[in-house]
Amino acid sequence: MTFGLCFHFQFDIRCNMIIYAFTAVGALYLVKLFFTPEPEPIAGVYKVPGARYNVKYCFFRLILWLRQRKNKKLESTSGQNAGYGVRSRSSTEDMDKVQDLPNVNDHPKAVDAVYFNAGNQDGYFFVAATARRQNNRVQTLLYLRTPDLGILQGNFMSESTNLEGSDPKSFAAGGLKLIPLKAMKEWQIQFSGEMVIVKTKKEVDVNFDLLWTAFTPYFDFDTDMNPVTMADAICRETWSRSYFDDLQRSHQTHYEQFGDITGTVKIEGHADVKLNISGVRDHSYGNKRDWRDLYRYAIQYCTLEDRTAICLGVISMPRSLSRLLMGYVFHPDGKLDSVSWSSFELYEYGEDGNPPKEFNAKFTAGGKMYSMKCTVVDYARFFIGDGKDARIFERFCDYEVNGQKGWGISEWDYRNSKKFFDDGEDI
Repeated sequence: MTFGLCFHFQFDIRCNMIIYAFTAVGALYLVKLFFTPEPEPIAGVYKVPGARYNVKYCFFRLILWLRQRKNKKLESTSGQNAGYGVRSRSSTEDMDKVQDLPNVNDHPKAVDAVYFNAGNQDGYFFVAATARRQNNRVQTLLYLRTPDLGILQGNFMSESTNLEGSDPKSFAAGGLKLIPLKAMKEWQIQFSGEMVIVKTKKEVDVNFDLLWTAFTPYFDFDTDMNPVTMADAICRETWSRSYFDDLQRSHQTHYEQFGDITGTVKIEGHADVKLNISGVRDHSYGNKRDWRDLYRYAIQYCTLEDRTAICLGVISMPRSLSRLLMGYVFHPDGKLDSVSWSSFELYEYGEDGNPPKEFNAKFTAGGKMYSMKCTVVDYARFFIGDGKDARIFERFCDYEVNGQKGWGISEWDYRNSKKFFDDGEDI
């Protein structure tokens, strides 16, 4: 009896000591996490995982899971809480149309933008975009490349990409008009006006009425981003109330879809160009797009011979996401795999303001490893923003992915600062 009581008493003491020890270790660990300084960003910009990364990562993965679960149960949505697993609109018809811009006094940098790019194995490439901004201002791009003439660009681009809209309720400016026909299926691309043959500086009349037809489903960055890359990007950053406020304010809904562009381009003094090219279409809308918030990005789009469609990119917005990996693979049967890892890092390529004309990158999607080689055939460069806030390189490229040939666009953006360019601005 006495032995049993003594044993029980000693056992309780040992249990309590173990509990106290674990509690003390846990408390010391939390104190260390709290007081350990964040590591220095690479190149002074690109954040890396710190001491609190793993704890933050587990927490944010749970948040993403709960938001994705909420999204599946939503019957309708107003878009007020979109992103990070939650969609912005109740239907594709509500998404794939001209959006109403919010009150200019509340959101002076609101945006509603569409962008098309395409190319083929014969060296034909095409880029067109309109970004509707407040006060009927439309940031407009237009490029056509043919093997014979090289690059043609909208003649308005020699002055500015900021134009007055042709119709406040349309994606239209400078003679270019982008018209949604069937949600997530068809768009019309029209142009009538002058373009400049870049290598000769000659202006020519150009007319076309093209049809864009989807051949993949759409990838919604609000709901389809890989949770691994999304959580990684956010958990690298220093968390605070102001950080999450900035993250919410800068959110834009963005979705992408691959398709074919077909039709005839009539160029003054030259033979008609029959286009049959493939590439991506995107649509972005939100309360704020400020090109000065972007430090850099590099995004690759390619269509392979078997109709596999690929996007791979890294975006750097130091105020919110200094290193966001994004991308996906649409297989020929329509199956989607989102990118979960890549060897591609911005600081290793073009950090001096000169994008490489050829580079290799590896990435993983759907558990499969891909090796991508990108070779630039030709490129154009333009400024965009309220003034010259950003300098963008539109690169027309050949690709090789896991031994299969492809083609498409590689778009590299730089903040137009003196850090990158001698003639840059004090941004």
